[in-house]
Amino acid sequence: MNYCTLEDVKGHIPDARLVEITDDTHPNSSGTIQSDIVEKAIVESSNLIDAYIGKRFKLPLPSVPSVLNSICVDLTIYNLYERVTEMNVTDGMQLRYKNALSLLKGIAEGDISIGIVPEEGVTENGFKVASNGGEAMFSMKSMRF
Repeated sequence: MNYCTLEDVKGHIPDARLVEITDDTHPNSSGTIQSDIVEKAIVESSNLIDAYIGKRFKLPLPSVPSVLNSICVDLTIYNLYERVTEMNVTDGMQLRYKNALSLLKGIAEGDISIGIVPEEGVTENGFKVASNGGEAMFSMKSMRF
């Protein structure tokens, strides 16, 4: 499942800039947005999102939450700029990329809601240790002979 579209990306980046970062197959450049390159970046970004949220939610999701759409747009723009070595990734893009990854971590850990309740059957790996606040069952004091 893709979490954004070319139209979503176009809403955040001018068409002229999209041409600049996608139509780089010189000397055969056409002066148009290469939608296949944008689509590849969207798929890569969506796969990364799935890798994070698949731990918590059954995939594919029934719909695309707006927060995942925004994250996918940010990751896609970053990926498009990064693929063209002569184009510099700005500090703002770098920050948006890091924030997107941070949000994905929060979603995966259950600290951030995307408005969808995790379905049964999806379990977390590992375990958690809980404390009732009392004295530890196995402490240095209780284990002395």
